[in-house]
Amino acid sequence: MLKNYFKIALRNMVRNKLFTVINILGLSVSIACCLLLFLYVSEQLGYDKQHGENVYRVTADITQKGGSTLQLASCSVPVAPAVEEQIPEVETAARVLTTEVFGKDIIYQKDDSYYIQGGAAVDSSIFKILKYDIIAGNADEPLPHANALVLEKEWSEKLFGSENAIGKLVKISTGMGVSEYEVTAVYDKDSYKTHLSPSFIISLSNAGWHEFIESLSSQWVTNNLAITYIKLKNDASSETVVDKIDQLFRTNGAEDMKAYGMDKKMALQPVNDIHTNDLFFETGGKGVSLTFINVLIAIGILILTLACVNYINLSTAQASNRALEVGVRKVMGISSRGLIGQFLGESFIVVLISLIISFCLASLTLPIFNQLVDQPIAFNAKNTIQIIEYMVIFLFVTAFVAGIYPAFYLSSFKPTVVLKGKNKDKGSAALLRKVLVVGQFVISIVLISAILVISDQVDFIKNKDLGFQPSSKLIIPLANDLDKKAPLLKDRFKMLAEVSEVGGGNYIPGEYIFSDLFLYKQGESVNEAVHLYQNWVDANYVKALDMKLIAGKHFRADIKDDSVSARVILNREAVSQFGFTPEQAVGQTLYGQWGNVEYNYRIVGVIDDINQTSLHKNIEPTMLLCGDGEVGQLVVKADIQNYSKTMAGLESIWKEIIPDTPFEAFTLNDHIIKQYHSDFKTFNLIKYFAFISIFISCMGLYALSVFVAERRFKEIGVRKVLGANIKDILVMVSKDLSLLVIVAFIVSVPISIYVMNIWLSGFAYKVDQQPVTYVIAGFATIMIAWLTIGYQSVKAARTNPVDVLKDE
Repeated sequence: MLKNYFKIALRNMVRNKLFTVINILGLSVSIACCLLLFLYVSEQLGYDKQHGENVYRVTADITQKGGSTLQLASCSVPVAPAVEEQIPEVETAARVLTTEVFGKDIIYQKDDSYYIQGGAAVDSSIFKILKYDIIAGNADEPLPHANALVLEKEWSEKLFGSENAIGKLVKISTGMGVSEYEVTAVYDKDSYKTHLSPSFIISLSNAGWHEFIESLSSQWVTNNLAITYIKLKNDASSETVVDKIDQLFRTNGAEDMKAYGMDKKMALQPVNDIHTNDLFFETGGKGVSLTFINVLIAIGILILTLACVNYINLSTAQASNRALEVGVRKVMGISSRGLIGQFLGESFIVVLISLIISFCLASLTLPIFNQLVDQPIAFNAKNTIQIIEYMVIFLFVTAFVAGIYPAFYLSSFKPTVVLKGKNKDKGSAALLRKVLVVGQFVISIVLISAILVISDQVDFIKNKDLGFQPSSKLIIPLANDLDKKAPLLKDRFKMLAEVSEVGGGNYIPGEYIFSDLFLYKQGESVNEAVHLYQNWVDANYVKALDMKLIAGKHFRADIKDDSVSARVILNREAVSQFGFTPEQAVGQTLYGQWGNVEYNYRIVGVIDDINQTSLHKNIEPTMLLCGDGEVGQLVVKADIQNYSKTMAGLESIWKEIIPDTPFEAFTLNDHIIKQYHSDFKTFNLIKYFAFISIFISCMGLYALSVFVAERRFKEIGVRKVLGANIKDILVMVSKDLSLLVIVAFIVSVPISIYVMNIWLSGFAYKVDQQPVTYVIAGFATIMIAWLTIGYQSVKAARTNPVDVLKDE
């Protein structure tokens, strides 16, 4: 029987070549898309599973004066040891500090030196909490002493080649100075997917780091630098532990919180949730937004749904052609259940063929897909079982979803009716086809609308006035204590003909400013203080970035004022929160205190608001403080039309002054654009998959237009004999399908507006949605639909009535 069903299925596929090709092509493309998307999603959701259960990161939710909140993935330094000692449910606790918190790190080996990113200073107990694949050295105790070093495999190979790195000495410069370390272990970051994969790991008991940690050991509220991990005992409740941690924190930090006018609540985050959580200011690795993951899942399901809709529509549309077959089989004794099995089997065969083709398509398009995402995927031995699982799921789910309704519909025909030739397309099937066609084009129009709106927002991002000029600006980082060389570097850089200005600051635009404080006006108290973010800069910083000074004067390096803690320039937002106009603010003094120390700041100027961070965030009150020239990054305003010549000149001076340190520079434009990497990535993915959805929808629409034209050939012949012209026939043939696309447009508009409002709500500064955007999306879809059905409509309209009516 199965052999017979297989023959019948192949015979029908050959008999209806057009419908077969459209079904197989649509299903192949959609399954290939789903395979790539779901494999990527599985990769992203598979992070940190190796660490086991009951492993958490301690986080902090800070509420500041004025009600502003900040969610930190880190907490203060004394939390970890206190939690481990005083909370019995905690088995182990450990701290991780990123070594770049005070500047870029440099690693030295023989006569070579390299900037090295992603270093970590840790408590040695971290290896009891987080699992790493130690491929060389002592896996049980990777950090046996204060000057021990765990290297990542790639850096081990870069420094020592094929030699055994264990026991070798390496010099590293971090924010705590230069130390010599012994390589005691090497680990492979590619063995496990984890949110924290440092390029090197050193011990917090190292002399410089130990001294720094000890200086913060009593500060429970401020200096939230420590990424803190805990492992709970098997029978421990995370809810109970988080309450105890918060209570412990409040016991030790309540007085300081009151003094600083803030509230801080401790929380626990499961480690395996970190990679897909973008709510925190991350300090321990890059993740991916869970919203982005959900978008990918939704796109995959929608595209597969479109292909299934095509199958359902075409199968039910061909029902009249198979009615006689059904009637004969029922007369011969085949039950409805047997027919359902046959038609589901046909669906299974079509999907199986599509599945094989889809794997080939996915393999061919994998390089293109990997260009659209951050972490590329691969078809290899590691995920072979997962690929097979997905393919089996796609096979059975798609075959069932696509085939179940046509199977029940076709098997419901009554032999007494169909054998008399009176079978007609059932109203329910015709209505379902219309609903499904509308649904297909609603999806397509929503995706086209998304492309247009996101494209407008991307243009807005690229063209918005940010309050400074990112073009023609080069940024040169100064690693650790190299800021002492800043004055000499600036003087020498200015001597280059291509350079017009050089400034410096601890933070550049595009970076979140972690340094903040509360200040109040004369005659007020800390209760009326305004929360400001502070950036220490030199006298040329504002000029180098072409910021607009709207009141007062620029900093001057030759002017000192010992009567105040510092001279400052405020942005317009800060001035407004103090209740000043820009002109009134100049000359005013602001006051603040940190612990037992009091500060006062003289306002010398006001700049227009700048977008310090991305357009996702509101402009915050910001204060620039004039320092003594020792800054973390240099801003070089230069002619970068001749980029190579400018860079060569800067590098030559750098090597002359700092020969032992690598030269590194990047454009501020590139730095700013990186903030929107996720948005651009979403845009590109939606763009590609929107085109695929339209392609699949139009294939189904074309096949339906063929079916409609074939069913009405005799009617067309009669109408032409009675005098109908080609225009009348074109309208008759395309009218119904065109109306469905128009209905889809009407339905899609509110859906598109709602969806894009959700996406745009993630931006503090965004474009206004214009009605013309949705008109363009609908018009484009209608035109594509008309072009799709146009050929078949013209062919039907030009039919010779003699050929159609000669058998009557």
